[in-house]
Amino acid sequence: MHPAHAHLYAHVHVVFWPWLWLQLWNLNRWMKESRRGLLISVDRWGNIYVNAISDAPGQGPRSISAPVSARLAAALSTEIEISPYPLLRRDQPSHRDCPAAGAIAGLGRTLPLPDT
Repeated sequence: MHPAHAHLYAHVHVVFWPWLWLQLWNLNRWMKESRRGLLISVDRWGNIYVNAISDAPGQGPRSISAPVSARLAAALSTEIEISPYPLLRRDQPSHRDCPAAGAIAGLGRTLPLPDT
């Protein structure tokens, strides 16, 4: 019996101590492998109940990693090398439904990036 678990044995009948020891042994082995902490409770028959599990290592609020879209990276960068917007050329057919598209296509330059 580990001294850190002595308070758990005080709540369990003596007959069920081997059952409690076996569960604590398995629980400690899992905690060492996963490097996660647990908040547990014990009933009088030696059954262990997990009330809370800690976060996995490296998964705190400061270690968030998410995929970044090309447009977001371009908007946040100080030097824009490649525009995420396509070039409009004069030889491209303009849309007949939108007169503004034909006017922009006639300019032959890239569109400005929006302020974010």
